Amino acid sequence: MPIHNIYKPLGWSPLDAVSEFRKRFPEHKDAPITYAGRLDPMAEGVLILLSGEERFEKPAFQKLNKTYKATFLFGVSSDTYDSLGLVTRSKITQVVSSDQITDTLLGTHNLPFPPYSSYRIKGKPLHYWALQGKLDEVEIPEKEMTVLNISHVKISKRSIDEIKQDVFNRIDQVKGDFRQDQIIEQWGQLEVNKTLSLAHCTLTVTSGTYIRSLAHEMGHSLGGGALLLSLMRTSVGEYEVEDSVRF
Repeated sequence: MPIHNIYKPLGWSPLDAVSEFRKRFPEHKDAPITYAGRLDPMAEGVLILLSGEERFEKPAFQKLNKTYKATFLFGVSSDTYDSLGLVTRSKITQVVSSDQITDTLLGTHNLPFPPYSSYRIKGKPLHYWALQGKLDEVEIPEKEMTVLNISHVKISKRSIDEIKQDVFNRIDQVKGDFRQDQIIEQWGQLEVNKTLSLAHCTLTVTSGTYIRSLAHEMGHSLGGGALLLSLMRTSVGEYEVEDSVRF
């Protein structure tokens, strides 16, 4: 079967998932394999692998709509727009409402690519320019990102201590060098004995939509900053998470 619906665990890169797939299924050990649609290290869920002649259909798979379960944290911003980033702002904000979340996210947005992403400028990925402190030397283009549907919106509050422990546990699962020590140190410096608002929802989006960018823009629009705390991709087109092969 040349199309493989697998579950990428939290902390893994897509290449980690491909490597593990080859180990678990030796019949594909030497087969050429590609993946259609990246997932960040802090995201998990459906990842489509294509082998054999199906590899040449990658553009079609990349264009499929995707559905995610997302949790947004308000009052904290980071340079990656998610929790695997250096904290750039922290501010206790007012409680947000479900209507605010829906009204802010739904529809089409023209937003810049996240500075820590694989989009290439002058032959190098954006995260190269960010890590080198040279983002001011390049112009980050905007991309059309569309939220087609939003549902199951829920607002909650958690203490910063609880949130920090969750972030530390998630970062601990990340493979590779992503500045983990610096990030943990900065998160550790956030105020204690405070609570922050979170929004949980399910989003269906068009291809190429960065949920991290939506989080950052929402924090800007509502004030006080925001980031993407957790993300699970539950479908890519007709391929559902319930049918994903898990490692």
